[in-house]
Amino acid sequence: MKQNAKAAIIDSFKELISKKAIDKITVKALCEHCGVNRQSFYNHFTYIMDVFKFIFHQELSKEIAQNRTFETWAGGFLATMNYLKRNSKMMLHVYYSSYWQEAKTYIVHLSGRLMEGVVDECVEKMQVNLKDKDRSFIVNFYVHVFNGLMIDWVDSGMEEEPEIILKRLLVMITGSIPRSVEAFVKEDIS
Repeated sequence: MKQNAKAAIIDSFKELISKKAIDKITVKALCEHCGVNRQSFYNHFTYIMDVFKFIFHQELSKEIAQNRTFETWAGGFLATMNYLKRNSKMMLHVYYSSYWQEAKTYIVHLSGRLMEGVVDECVEKMQVNLKDKDRSFIVNFYVHVFNGLMIDWVDSGMEEEPEIILKRLLVMITGSIPRSVEAFVKEDIS
């Protein structure tokens, strides 16, 4: 029954968020919509934003599961953009809400973890030693680039095709992660 309640909450949330802003969805209304009591909600989630985070993480993880490496990061970027576009109503209802800053922080943290893996794999393949603060700088730089592009795209209504954005991005940064690692290793900027 507990798993069914969680699935019902998730399904109802997805239906409601496609129709109205997350600010307008209350725990009470969500529970009434899916036919579970409030305690069932609180057994699985702390508050409404937890439902969004759970859905976003679960679904996006499936989308990019095979694209978390240095060799395949572009596929992960494209999968993320396509996920956002397919779920544009949900994303826009969160973007134009009081929860946006929290959602943005969550998304940046998630993409940072993914980018750390890409940079670490690059360092390993190059067989170099990269200082932790240089690694953090490189990760942070690319997290800002990728998230900045995605957030600007969401802000503009997600009209441009994700493949076009990826092509432009690839023109700008192809080969730049290894070059960045190599430059930081050579330069000793500290």
